[in-house]
Amino acid sequence: MSGPWQPTPALTRALVVGVAAAVVAAVSGRGGLAVVAAPLVAASVWAAFTRPGRRPTVSTRPPTPVAAVGASVSWQVDVEAVPGLRDLVAILPSDDGLRTTPTHGHVAAAAGDGSHVSVAVDGVLERWGPRRLGPAQVAAYGDLAAWVWQPEQTLSCQVAALPQPDTFSSSAPLPHPVGLVGSHRSARPGDGSELADIRPFQTGDRLRRIHWPVSLRTGALHVTTTYADHDTEVRLLLDASSDVHGPDDAAGATRGSIDLGVAVAGALAAHYLRAGDRVGLSVHGATAREVPALGGRQHLGRLLAALALTEPGVGTVRRVRSLRARLARTLRPGAVVVVLSPVLERDVLGHAIHLARTGHHVIVVDTLPEALLDRDPPPALLAALAPRLAPDVARVAWRMRLAERAVEQARCEAAGVPVVRWVGPGSLDAVLRALGRRHRTGTAVVR
Repeated sequence: MSGPWQPTPALTRALVVGVAAAVVAAVSGRGGLAVVAAPLVAASVWAAFTRPGRRPTVSTRPPTPVAAVGASVSWQVDVEAVPGLRDLVAILPSDDGLRTTPTHGHVAAAAGDGSHVSVAVDGVLERWGPRRLGPAQVAAYGDLAAWVWQPEQTLSCQVAALPQPDTFSSSAPLPHPVGLVGSHRSARPGDGSELADIRPFQTGDRLRRIHWPVSLRTGALHVTTTYADHDTEVRLLLDASSDVHGPDDAAGATRGSIDLGVAVAGALAAHYLRAGDRVGLSVHGATAREVPALGGRQHLGRLLAALALTEPGVGTVRRVRSLRARLARTLRPGAVVVVLSPVLERDVLGHAIHLARTGHHVIVVDTLPEALLDRDPPPALLAALAPRLAPDVARVAWRMRLAERAVEQARCEAAGVPVVRWVGPGSLDAVLRALGRRHRTGTAVVR
């Protein structure tokens, strides 16, 4: 419930000063004080007669819950224009990822002839992720700003800014296709588009498969056989358990490991969905998000919406236990798992090794910013990495962390899990071809 209309300090001061001046003028006979008191008392009496009689209702028009980075959004608050309401003042704040107009978020409007008084703030989404608007502070004023009313309910909303996927293309096929609708060539003959062999006609062969040049030359009917076109499941596993930031770019924005991981995940999803594969997503951060492996153009929107809600995890014991429980879930056999990680979390890398040993094809994409690979980073970067440590101590600690990271990376490589740096189009071609050759030769797995 909203509170009643309350007198403003201006009304209280006018009433007190006007009555006091009128009393002193009557007692002392000083006419000048009566001239001062008259307008103050008149304004107070007028405010008493024009006091709004009832509380207005407030409604909000939040922006669309999902929008792309760079899109314009508008947040509007409507207040019922009850008799006596003259002005509306509001503060509609937002977070750093949304550039608002006006920047300070203070807006005001005067009551007109309509049934509502509206104030709005327009903004442009500058960074992906959940952008929070509010809580808003709204105040309605009566005549002469003598009465004020403020709603008690909290007015806030959230917009999920979809990330902008990176650019990616690959000419290497995915290993171990298991479906029947994609564009990858299977190792088994079947209905498809790629020629496998020409053989003599058998009962049951389709007439459209007859190869007439060979049949006329040999005097016996021959038919063509093809490889089956298969699809596969690509499971993207985004490691958001921690966010390691690099230096600011030219625009003053900071791109961390999660920023790069989200951009790479969007690029991989867009590429393989266009190829007819099924793409699923698992996000391990502050909250676990699972998107089932599906195909189609609309599925890319679902994946980007899930990525837009990614938030870095908090390094508490409870979060670590929750991460380990989520990693214990099994995946569909034959899936190609792409782990997007800064290669700093042992549990995530151990899970990648476990998946590789159980028959999955696993690739780890290193999302650590390039500037953080330097063993002697500049002081400004050290201050961002470890703000509570002295520069010399932070430098030694980061060197030790990079040494541990190299050990974990070597452990993945020894277990057959390649770790690659993201360089855009063609980043995974060599690794995918190597995995395809390994699949054809056979590998031992743990059951």
